[in-house]
Amino acid sequence: MSGNNTMNYDLTGKVPLLAKFGFSMLPLAWVTQTMVVTWQMFYFTTFVKMSVMMVTLMLTVGKVVGAFATPFWGYLSDRLYRTAFGRKFGRRRAVLLLCIPLNFIFYMGLWIMGMPTWFYFLVNILYWAAWAGVTTVQYALPAEMTENTTQRAQIVGINQIAGAIGGTSLSMLNIWLFTLWGKDNWTAYFYIALLWGIVGTIALFIGFLTVQERPYDASTDVASSDSSNGEASGLKRFVGVFWNFLSAMRVKSYRVYLGMYICEQTFRAIRGTINTYFVMFVLLLDPQTVSLGTGVGFIFGMAFVAMWIWLTAKLDGMRTFRLGGYACILAFACMLGLGIFHASVSTGVRATLFVVFLILMNFGISGVVNATQFVFTLVPDVDEIVTAKRREGQYAGINSTLDVIFTALETLLIGAVLSWTGFVEGATTQPPATVDWIMILYTVVPVVLVILGNIVSRLLKMTSANHKKVLAEVTRLRNGGDMKDVDADTKKVVEELSGFKYEECWGHNNVIDATNKG
Repeated sequence: MSGNNTMNYDLTGKVPLLAKFGFSMLPLAWVTQTMVVTWQMFYFTTFVKMSVMMVTLMLTVGKVVGAFATPFWGYLSDRLYRTAFGRKFGRRRAVLLLCIPLNFIFYMGLWIMGMPTWFYFLVNILYWAAWAGVTTVQYALPAEMTENTTQRAQIVGINQIAGAIGGTSLSMLNIWLFTLWGKDNWTAYFYIALLWGIVGTIALFIGFLTVQERPYDASTDVASSDSSNGEASGLKRFVGVFWNFLSAMRVKSYRVYLGMYICEQTFRAIRGTINTYFVMFVLLLDPQTVSLGTGVGFIFGMAFVAMWIWLTAKLDGMRTFRLGGYACILAFACMLGLGIFHASVSTGVRATLFVVFLILMNFGISGVVNATQFVFTLVPDVDEIVTAKRREGQYAGINSTLDVIFTALETLLIGAVLSWTGFVEGATTQPPATVDWIMILYTVVPVVLVILGNIVSRLLKMTSANHKKVLAEVTRLRNGGDMKDVDADTKKVVEELSGFKYEECWGHNNVIDATNKG
């Protein structure tokens, strides 16, 4: 079984520059997602004239349906080497090839004016379902491309930097585009969305052409573990999607990581969703300030990433996560103070302070995100010691699902709070109760989530030394080593990180196949 993407390469050496460049195109393509997150709710409430509750319901339904699609993308991607299509293009690249055109079509449908409500609901659902395939591949590749932790740290850094470049390009250029096309008509938002849709699609296609993934071998032939004889009926595979989703939670390191991840993703999602409203209705600044502040914050965020990459390698991801969290807490506290005392500060000073505090916030966020993404690349190594298979797609799918679910709940909660406090669609000012709750959602809620995430991070014992022991044991077993020859210290580490008895690891369990008796 071979194909043009199954050549051998050194998993412990340096990842080729072309492959790193190809991976950087995937987060760069988030220019489309940034446009959706930043402006979609504002666009629909202001120009389409939907009620805020209808918009939040639409976004919630779309994200939740998309969340249910992600386990299928992860399950499918892990097993594509069993198909001619996967052997030709690669199990990750094949997913990109499917999703690239679908993502563009459905993304642009979100910005068409004058369509019935059902059309927006349908297109929103299809957009999130297609985008889930892209995010599944993006999540999977850092752990897939190399077993060298230094290289993984660099790839995680590339993921952040490329995403920051995409966000900066969108935010900074949007200032000029709003000036050119105006900010008070829907066509400006449509043309801006079209521009970034084209850029994002080109980036994804370049990524498809150049990214590198793990070659076919026994560890990547995940389908062979779906049953005792390597074959499974369609019904069993359908059930297997959900079984694998749930059984992956049995890996202890992943459960603890999820606590960190959910806190990180949720507080960033809340901040992103409410950011425009906070700037316009609490600080009483204009839309250009949203783009300017976001752009400047991203520029500094890129510079911070290099420091966080080095610090993560020195301190391990958990301590980096906590340091970034402390900076976030300080930044949100400053934003709360600015929101409370904004009336006593001139507009110019207010805008300047907002940008300064946003830079501090991006310093903290870049650390939290770097640590979370780095720790995620270590989870498939623990999963391999449990299952003897490489299931990066499985965990990427779970992450995408939980991300969408919690983002959808966050969006629904924000919509409910705004509606409850008397939010007025299309207005330039809002009632005092709405303004107060926007400020609380933007500052107080994220602080609570950051503190919770810091507490959870102390439960994960994934130190560099422990991770190296796991990798060494995986390599020994891959090369035909006997499980009976494990040393006591390695056995203890494996059991601590996996949550399984050592004798139940290396496929002697039903984590992949529910009928396996071990």
